Amino acid sequence: MRPGTCDLHLHSVVSDGLLAPADLAARAARAGLRTLALTDHDAVDGVAELQAAAAQRVEGQDVRLEVIPAIELTARVRGGPQGSVHLLGYGLDLAAPRLAAAARHNRLAKRAQIEAILRRLAKDEQVHLGWDEVAPGRGDDAYVGRNQVAAALVRRGQAKTYRHAFQRFLADRRVPPPAVVDAAEAVAALREAGALVVLAHPTHHDLDHHLRPLLDLGLDGVEAYRPHAHGGLLERIERAARDHGLFVTGGSDWHGHHPDPPLGSWRLEPGRVDAFLAAIRGRAPG
Repeated sequence: MRPGTCDLHLHSVVSDGLLAPADLAARAARAGLRTLALTDHDAVDGVAELQAAAAQRVEGQDVRLEVIPAIELTARVRGGPQGSVHLLGYGLDLAAPRLAAAARHNRLAKRAQIEAILRRLAKDEQVHLGWDEVAPGRGDDAYVGRNQVAAALVRRGQAKTYRHAFQRFLADRRVPPPAVVDAAEAVAALREAGALVVLAHPTHHDLDHHLRPLLDLGLDGVEAYRPHAHGGLLERIERAARDHGLFVTGGSDWHGHHPDPPLGSWRLEPGRVDAFLAAIRGRAPG
């Protein structure tokens, strides 16, 4: 990989990723990434650790990583099982109180969702997973998601891989939607934190049903470049960005769990998102 590439959508153990933020920095540097955004779900606790690690020489390399403070905040646009989206907030004030409240609300909503999933697994599948098995050592309001349940199912031998666990036990149609904050509050909280607001990994469904309401709320950008966006979907996202004057961003959405490829296998040349990076670098958080 050529030096200078970036990845604007990464996860750590603070939400449902594999690596601690400091380890993520080391691996990113070795992979040739130079601009990173840690976008943990509904949490910003790992950003400071990543920033501290990025400011150091990484395993003897004379490398400095640029870290954009960020979050991936879940928000409900409308009712129904497909009514929520993920919003990426970039360049934010990590201490912004309204965002902290929205993120904590979502983490507690996710906990309630996961507890409901565990009850269903016990009742319908005779698979009995305790909370300590799914989320060992995590506090009452720490983020816990389906990835952690999938990991427990793999450890138990109930599933061969994360993908199998999702297909067999954790598909969207089989889990209750979490009672996350609505989109108006999510966008307002991100705005108050000084962030640019980007729709994460938009699908055709999102473009058809969620883009217009988010535009009305002040959406700043769309995540166009990612491993699974190509062909007609990528063309639609890029066209929507042009038509509505939105920034385009990109990222791997890397968590580190199988079957994710090694960090840095997917890369984004900064030139594809130079307008967005310039806007972020010109903003002061909060």
